[in-house]
Amino acid sequence: MEKKDRRPRTEDRGKGKNVLLIADIGTTTIALNAVDKEKRRVIHTATMLNPQIRFGADVITRISHEKKVRQVKTIDILSRFITLNGLDRRKFVTVVGNTVMMHFLFGKSPKGLGVYPYTSRLPLRKVLERRRNGLRLRTLPLLGAFLGSDCTAAILAAGIHQTRSLTLLIDAGTNGEVVLGNRERIVACSTAAGPAFEGATLSCGALAVPGAIASCRFYQGGWHLKTVGGLAPEGICGSGVLDAIAEGVKAGLITKSGRLKKKERLVLYEQGSSAVYLTQADIREVQLAKAAIASGIKVLLREWQNDGGEATDALRVFITGRFGGRINPQSAFRIGLLPGMVQSLYQHPDLALTGAKKAVLQPELLAAAKRVADITEEILLSTNPVFQDWFINSMELSPWRL
Repeated sequence: MEKKDRRPRTEDRGKGKNVLLIADIGTTTIALNAVDKEKRRVIHTATMLNPQIRFGADVITRISHEKKVRQVKTIDILSRFITLNGLDRRKFVTVVGNTVMMHFLFGKSPKGLGVYPYTSRLPLRKVLERRRNGLRLRTLPLLGAFLGSDCTAAILAAGIHQTRSLTLLIDAGTNGEVVLGNRERIVACSTAAGPAFEGATLSCGALAVPGAIASCRFYQGGWHLKTVGGLAPEGICGSGVLDAIAEGVKAGLITKSGRLKKKERLVLYEQGSSAVYLTQADIREVQLAKAAIASGIKVLLREWQNDGGEATDALRVFITGRFGGRINPQSAFRIGLLPGMVQSLYQHPDLALTGAKKAVLQPELLAAAKRVADITEEILLSTNPVFQDWFINSMELSPWRL
């Protein structure tokens, strides 16, 4: 069989002169876009698991295994994408990600981010440009030890830096961020939600792949399921998990404290030897993730008001990430993941990538990104006096309470 030549043709390389690579290096997932700057559209995309994940699901574990993690050259993924799609290697590659991921990408040890006082070896609050492994890398300002350039990009995409309205932004990823503010002031924190909402660590957890339960309802004594691709259920992804727990609480199958009432497992589907279910341990893991996000929101609201910000009965809310972009908001309200005082709610699978794309197509947004860094205050939850109490209170699976 004749082998296909996968090298880009000459005309493809010529087309690549106006095409730029934009990447969101997430703790769990890497998303790549090739953007035609003249036509202002995406022409190639790729999404994959971050190969570092075998050394730990969260950034703290990655830091503890930093020598092994640094052997995984994330930059090689960018380089292969450039070659495969015939892009010009001389152009800037715009990357965003949390501060730890950026340390690994730029070849710096993140060890200082693992212990107090959480020091970064990369400069904070400025657009960073470096040449590494033959590529010209650029990232938007890192906002703090645990708030990366992906947070800056998401703020730009949501337009928080331009609005007078108090806006809440939630990235419900493995190492999630919560942002509260407007064009005058922004407070933000990192929440260690863990991978529960990604479905990765649950008994029957799955990414949003064909066969994964993406949504479910419990009525007339049984479960009514929708799967990705309409296939027979083989697992359950984050949006389905949220529905299952919210519906389980509503139907009295799960108590508000998170305890399964009757059985050891909440069985959603069973056919022969195949079954999809949540265990008591799975529910506890989701409770921990939910409590991390909800208590982070409460801390930011308290910080906002303590510093003279006006209390509000209505928020503009953006929720992003692979999980946040797919969830049923009513399920999130029912278990107290999201606050009840919502004026408008917007969902998006990757605001960070969108913000990075905007910064490439509108160079003036690089200056706006610097201003975002200037007005953003990082709140460290680990040293906040009320966080632990609110975290424990937020474990309850009930609507929002302050």
